[in-house]
Amino acid sequence: MVVAFLPTVPTLAGIVIAFAFLYSRYLAAWRARSRRLPLPPGPKPLPIIDNMLDWPTNRQWVVFRDMCAQYGDILHLKILGQHIVVLGSPEAISELLEKRSANTSDRPQVPLMELTGIDASFSAMPYGQWWRRHKRAFWQHFNPGAIPSYQPIQRRGAHKFLNKLLKTPSELRDHIRFTFSATIVKVVFGIDVADDGDEIMAIVEAALEWVGETFTPGKYLIDALPILQHVPTWVPGATVQRLIVYWRSTIMRLKEEPYRLVKAAMSRNEATESMVSQLIARMIGGGDDPSAEDAETIIQNVAMVAVEAASDTMFSTVQTIFVAMSLYPEVQRKAQAELDAVVGPNRLPDFEDRDALVYVNAIIKEALRWQNVLPFVLPHMTLEEDEYRGYFIPGGTLLIPNVAAYMHDPNVYEDPDIFRPERFIRDGRLDFSAAPDPAKFIFGFGRRICPGRHFGMNGLFINVASVLHVFNITPPVDEKGQVIKIEPQLTSGLLCYPADCRCTIKPRSAQAEALIHGTRVFD
Repeated sequence: MVVAFLPTVPTLAGIVIAFAFLYSRYLAAWRARSRRLPLPPGPKPLPIIDNMLDWPTNRQWVVFRDMCAQYGDILHLKILGQHIVVLGSPEAISELLEKRSANTSDRPQVPLMELTGIDASFSAMPYGQWWRRHKRAFWQHFNPGAIPSYQPIQRRGAHKFLNKLLKTPSELRDHIRFTFSATIVKVVFGIDVADDGDEIMAIVEAALEWVGETFTPGKYLIDALPILQHVPTWVPGATVQRLIVYWRSTIMRLKEEPYRLVKAAMSRNEATESMVSQLIARMIGGGDDPSAEDAETIIQNVAMVAVEAASDTMFSTVQTIFVAMSLYPEVQRKAQAELDAVVGPNRLPDFEDRDALVYVNAIIKEALRWQNVLPFVLPHMTLEEDEYRGYFIPGGTLLIPNVAAYMHDPNVYEDPDIFRPERFIRDGRLDFSAAPDPAKFIFGFGRRICPGRHFGMNGLFINVASVLHVFNITPPVDEKGQVIKIEPQLTSGLLCYPADCRCTIKPRSAQAEALIHGTRVFD
């Protein structure tokens, strides 16, 4: 005999009453917490999933820009209980991320980042003393006063880049990656890497290959359902679980192997001076840190983030400049005319030429604005509850500054989709009175501003100036010699790259080619 256990009417009534009681308690607690202030405006959430269906999967900055046009420059969404506020104007960004940075300098802790080990990067760490110790160690070696000591290494890297382009121009992406990775490896570890088959470069490339995956919101379900991390790798369909094991191994090798080589060389008194060797001598060998184990962890983490940040961000920006030069030949001609006048035909550009190369600097600024590597920089998170413009901002709210939307606002940058360096020049000088300096936005905000920005801008200058001085960059052609049209598009996600950077690269003249060959003597 089968007995059906059905709730009676009194039981159902009890459930409804209990639910109503709990809900009223929740509302009372929320009103007390929010002081009856409303949340910022945004699309109406659905039950349980909130605004999950409103979250864009492609060209996120464009969708958020349009939402801000509808709801205002502080846009609220909620996804699976997580409050998110998109900041759609420089005023909102400045007020919340700069002026209130004591409360808005935290970072969201995404499960995938912890599982892969990329959370060891202090750019992703929670705000606090542990983060401060990392930033202090990093800043000692990348502040403006320390940067000139790295110029010889950056110059040699640029010269090697020219030789690689001359030999195999079709491998542009690989050459850009190698140039910036090899340069930062030399600065951080004092290690000279080989052009081919180098073990350290293989370690770096393996780690950099996937880092952008962890910065793509919503790509992996494991971020929304952390319980999935416990699914064994042998279970069919557990693809991300298997990838996590591999990804974590590449990060651990990047942290440990080059560091081990430096320590071993120091024990033999054979180490080349580098950031890591100096940090070891000061923080461990000199007894500057009471905990040698903590100090070693900090040094490894700081070295890892230096390699990752310097390689990846510049990798994208230099590709953008090649795309722009192939699409805007008149811009390239103006830059080359300036280089011919300032540098002349008998040498390559150097750092001493930087102030005089106004147009080349404007090209770099425009590239940073035109195609944003980090459309939202890196999200911030509030530590405590706050109020802004009469709206309630809960503690733990994710703050996303829509930098790309501002960089493409036609009211700020006329014809924003056009690559136009002249917008930053007036009376023969760089001038940002009419068009704001993109560097004020693309490197982050407040206490979380990128501490490696000065090194990165130096690297961009010497490589871009050197390439434009000796090469002509034109559109790619097919097997029949027909021009291939390239659309200047970026991949989607928090970390973006040009979707297609193919172009034709040839020396400007026999004399230019001779200059490239001549760099081998000095390198």
